[in-house]
Amino acid sequence: MNVLIDARSSWPHPRGFSLVELMVGMALGLIASAAAGAAFLNAHAAYLAATDRVLIEERGQRALAILATLLRQSGWPGEPASDMAGTALPAVSGADNCGQPGLAAVPVCARAAIGQSDALLIRFSGSGLPAAPAQPDDTMTDCSGYPLAARKAGAAATAGYVAENLLYVAAGADGVPQLLCRYPARRNGLVDGSGWTSGALVRGVESLQLRFGLDMDQDGRPERFETASVMPPPGDAAWQRVVAVQIAVAVRGDRPGSAMPAQDSGSDRPSLTGTAAGDLSSPSSAPAGTARRVFAATVRLRNAPRCEETLC
Repeated sequence: MNVLIDARSSWPHPRGFSLVELMVGMALGLIASAAAGAAFLNAHAAYLAATDRVLIEERGQRALAILATLLRQSGWPGEPASDMAGTALPAVSGADNCGQPGLAAVPVCARAAIGQSDALLIRFSGSGLPAAPAQPDDTMTDCSGYPLAARKAGAAATAGYVAENLLYVAAGADGVPQLLCRYPARRNGLVDGSGWTSGALVRGVESLQLRFGLDMDQDGRPERFETASVMPPPGDAAWQRVVAVQIAVAVRGDRPGSAMPAQDSGSDRPSLTGTAAGDLSSPSSAPAGTARRVFAATVRLRNAPRCEETLC
């Protein structure tokens, strides 16, 4: 006898999710999505803050490198200008809190500067071809990045220094402070004395502070570092005693919120009083939370002039 068995009777009956199970699943999915989104946003913010700090490091090191290179070139191999009555123009000079600086024996200032920044004036000549001193041999450059010759184009003899580089801090078109340099204009790549050009070097430099090391006993070493405002008048040729320069630059980033929280109270930091870094003022124009860092260095002048009785 044949018995027919309905196989469908042994299959489980299909059933869907209940409303409670569906709601719990959706809630868990939303929690996981929110956690993943928060983790992504935190990682992205950390990445942006890290890139901003790297940018600050690059800016600060570049500013120090430019200033140090120019200072080491200062005084090479200038001669007294013919109209200075035997008194050599200083290879290095400066001015405190100097906005809109102008070229003179030492910088002249039209107004107060951003961040009470100082101005630095550096004079030097370049290196020319042996048969054509007005043609640079590409071994020395000024702040423009162009090579500098040993003699001005069209000049029969070198009268004083070929180049003057005036470095200062001013706001750009977008209001962000930056380190700028005024340098001689060129024609066909050669300095011809036709005028001056200003160019931005490093963006985000809030303040530049300088102190000048004075060699008071003519032993080639600085006995003390002074700001430009307490230097004797230019007529006393005190700038001829400068053998080293302290540099401090405050550099900020581009992204608000990239600043790291303070790790200490500052009580264990060495005193900066009497140094260029100690002269830096508190930031005022940067958006809240923007990362900021101070870079400092002391540069010894390679071509420091010897002090003579008629000068010093």
